[in-house]
Amino acid sequence: MALTKDDGYTTSGKYCACVEFHLDEEHRHGFHTSQLIDYTLEPNPDAEDDKNEPPQKLSLAFSTADVVILGWRLGRLADCLRENDLATVHVLPKRYGEFDRSKPFVASIAIRPVTKG
Repeated sequence: MALTKDDGYTTSGKYCACVEFHLDEEHRHGFHTSQLIDYTLEPNPDAEDDKNEPPQKLSLAFSTADVVILGWRLGRLADCLRENDLATVHVLPKRYGEFDRSKPFVASIAIRPVTKG
């Protein structure tokens, strides 16, 4: 599979069986796309009080965990998710956030396992 790199994320150009989240160089979490229940792209409520906070929040609900991505221009990630073309999502240092204002920039990824009970 040939991956196309676009800074904070990669796409495959064809069906992706799973999405992998790179929290840093040593930590990766992957989820099969069939586990995706829903996703929501909305304004980050924390950005209303603090202009240094990322303005967007992309929330993904998988059957085993909830993933929250904060960043800028995250609509492209939601489009790739809808098209089943999103392969990986990477957190990048803030200093790279303004290099290309047309590309998504991921400031943080939080993964919370779903607890049984």
